[in-house]
Amino acid sequence: MTPRRAAFCLLLLSLPACARADARHDAQMELAAHQAAAQAALAARHAVEMRAAKLAEQQVAAAAALRKLEDQTARASTQLLNLQAAQEISTQQLKTAEDALARLLPVMQRLASAPAATLLAAPLRPNQAVHGIAIMQGIAATIAAKAQAVQTQGAQLAQIVAATRASQTRLAAATAAQQAAEAKLSTQIAAARSTEAADADKAAIEQAKALAARHKLATLNEAVANLVPKSATPASLRAGAGGAPVAGHIVQSFGAATPAGPAVGLSYEAVSGATVISPCAGTVMFAGAFPAYGLMTITDCGHGTSVVLAGMNRLEVGVGQHLAHGQPVGRMKHYNAAAPAHAPVLYVEVRQNGAPVNPAAWLNNRRGGHGSG
Repeated sequence: MTPRRAAFCLLLLSLPACARADARHDAQMELAAHQAAAQAALAARHAVEMRAAKLAEQQVAAAAALRKLEDQTARASTQLLNLQAAQEISTQQLKTAEDALARLLPVMQRLASAPAATLLAAPLRPNQAVHGIAIMQGIAATIAAKAQAVQTQGAQLAQIVAATRASQTRLAAATAAQQAAEAKLSTQIAAARSTEAADADKAAIEQAKALAARHKLATLNEAVANLVPKSATPASLRAGAGGAPVAGHIVQSFGAATPAGPAVGLSYEAVSGATVISPCAGTVMFAGAFPAYGLMTITDCGHGTSVVLAGMNRLEVGVGQHLAHGQPVGRMKHYNAAAPAHAPVLYVEVRQNGAPVNPAAWLNNRRGGHGSG
């Protein structure tokens, strides 16, 4: 075999080895690219989660500041209603006193202008007439003093009512500013979460969708039982750990008699437009309209504990969203604070492994609301 032929044969034999080396090199490069992409995606996700968590902290702080304003507004509204009631009583007392005085004025004026003629016209003995005049003068003086006192009280109440209304106006402006800031934070959090779907609990979303598709969300018991996993670890229901979810006062306590039996939750009469906050850190398992409950959320707080909040006018969270303790979940309906007959009611349940427990053992009524009812 000639040297040229031998060199050609060696070249042919080396081609498969070169191809294998090139393939290994390409695979290594592709693997490195995938690993780099995975690390970049992980870093991006971590950055999004950190940003969302930071915004959530800011939102919690904004909601806490707003809660203080809502509590002040509630106290101002109550004070205004009390003052208005007192003013009505004072006005009625003043009218009664003035009516009584008006009936005596003609006689008193006649006696003052023509005492002799009045005495002669009256079929009384002189001593009886003098005694009657003295009595009427005493009564008139008493009524006049009472009328003056009621007038003074009415003027003072009018001043206090005016001051209270001015204070409410200032509080309303401050609350509106705080709500605007909180709404901006809500938008920022929504944007941060929309950029990374992994920030939501996909398993919770799919579980809720599947449950709804099977039409098993007929009752609250079924919803909680199917959505919130049970746990062998007992939850800590330390008093005050959760905080009242809304500014207002309790109008129905746990265990109170209702047409359906003892109440298994608490009912708060909420402040107008009040923000509803999550009393725990957890994952939203349900968010939407629910038969007989209105707009409602069910949050898995961990260790088999769940919180039900129902009766809201607007929701600000979605299924699968992770919540920080104190983060807003919705808003109550606005109403005229001077006519509390139409005040909205927030219904609250705390459940342990599906069984209702007394929320008072976990919620601190003084922290979130201005009264405990």
